[in-house]
Amino acid sequence: MGVHPFSKQGRENALEYMGNNKVDLLIIGGGITGCGIARDAALRGLKIALVEKEDFGYGTSSRSSKLVHGGVRYLANGDIPMVRESARERKVLKTIAPHLVHRLPFIFPLYKGEVMTKFRAGFFLFDKLAGVTEEEKHRILSEEEVKAAVPGIRDDAKGGVIFAEYITDDARFTAMNALSAAENGAYIANHTSMVQLMEENNKIIGAKIRDELNGKEYMVSAKVTINATGPWVTENLIKMENQPPKDLLLSKGIHFVFSADKIPLESAISLKAPSGKEGFAIRRWNYVYIGTTDIQHNNKIDEPFADEAAIEELLQMVKDCFPSIEINRSDILGTWAGLRPLILEKGKNTREISRHDEIWKIKEGLYTIAGGKLTTYRCMASRVLEAAAKDLNINGKENKKTKEVILPGGDIGEDIDTFKEETTSKLIENGIDRETAERLVWLYGSRVIQFIHYGEENAVWLEPLAEGIPAIKAEVRLAVEQEMAQTINDFMDRRSALLIFSHNHGLAAVETVANIMGNLLEWTESQKINFIDKYVKRASEHDIPNIKMR
Repeated sequence: MGVHPFSKQGRENALEYMGNNKVDLLIIGGGITGCGIARDAALRGLKIALVEKEDFGYGTSSRSSKLVHGGVRYLANGDIPMVRESARERKVLKTIAPHLVHRLPFIFPLYKGEVMTKFRAGFFLFDKLAGVTEEEKHRILSEEEVKAAVPGIRDDAKGGVIFAEYITDDARFTAMNALSAAENGAYIANHTSMVQLMEENNKIIGAKIRDELNGKEYMVSAKVTINATGPWVTENLIKMENQPPKDLLLSKGIHFVFSADKIPLESAISLKAPSGKEGFAIRRWNYVYIGTTDIQHNNKIDEPFADEAAIEELLQMVKDCFPSIEINRSDILGTWAGLRPLILEKGKNTREISRHDEIWKIKEGLYTIAGGKLTTYRCMASRVLEAAAKDLNINGKENKKTKEVILPGGDIGEDIDTFKEETTSKLIENGIDRETAERLVWLYGSRVIQFIHYGEENAVWLEPLAEGIPAIKAEVRLAVEQEMAQTINDFMDRRSALLIFSHNHGLAAVETVANIMGNLLEWTESQKINFIDKYVKRASEHDIPNIKMR
């Protein structure tokens, strides 16, 4: 077996290749947009290099609301094309990632004074645009059904609609797109920054990049360079001495995590407070998360956090929507905050601005993609390659392979429920408790078979990371050997979701994680301590109590 493209050696090989060979396409940015472009281009047979200054999904792509959604609410803005594209893409994504795109019944309650006819018309249109199956069609709920499904909801809820949406793990979804690109020939490296663009005769011909783990620099020659850096796109253009044609308006969304014992919700619900403030509550494992704010963000872009004003606004909405459940700050187990990179539209606020994407070509050899959303990333990638088709000497038509090639972990057969049951049972037979087994299958799909192989080598790999943490040691090994995890943050946040969805941010597991990663990646003692310290700091930024101390 050769070197895995997402192992430590695979990453180093990719950087060496980039530095010594001209590529067709150099992509700057490893969020869902950049990884989607890399995958599409690799599946077309192009030579691709992608670099990400931190880690796959580090920015918006690990801080979204974690939904692959049809965009019902965009109907209210009359944005039919966006709803049609989003709703139809859900079908594609659950085909290529059945292990990561999980069906989620979504309840849309109606309150006294609201008219059912209007909502029914909207959902009929949505079902038509989405081309949903009979099973997924919306249906009407009585007042009793809504109140049974959502204990504690406002008294004036008088019925509602239930329809199908989908939940994902956005960070793993992004990383698996990156891995799929690498498996199809792309050269990819995280923790690698773009230092400066290279220019010749007023044309961009690649970039100088730096491996942030050891400081080594490389010159990458490319026919076309794509700036796919999400919230950083305009900042990067200015850094590259190019004036963006439009400004971004960054909108910050924060989310709270509660125990499902506190808010006993089985699926998901659209929330509306009497004040008109809107949000949602979503069940994931033993947690319910609630979002989100939509507030203009003018502070630094890196690592946004839940600020006091946003916390108070969202907490008030939660209390107003669940008046019979006593909810306090102390019930919030954690928070996260993400930035939506919206293209500024004069006179419109963050909720009114379209989620459409735009492609800018400011200079020969350089394209920038701005805006967009997770659900439509595949369409965005196709549009970028269509725009650059002449420069790349390719056919700009849609690449059918992007909706046929299954993402890593998705080869689970026709029946997802059977796969889940059989694989969960197999893990339990190997001594893993049910909660952990279900979490592993939900996150990794068929990649859990690798855990069983590790366990056959040595049973120690199937041991829990720590008491009360539903994760096993094999996850750390897989992340290092086959998922390019280079730091504790990479593993805890974006490979295993333990930062947000585990007791006390999984801090009890950190020493074990550090020891396993340190051994596999040959860290010195001081590197290990440094990575632990960075994670402890990162975890504290997801807590409520420390916010006031900033």
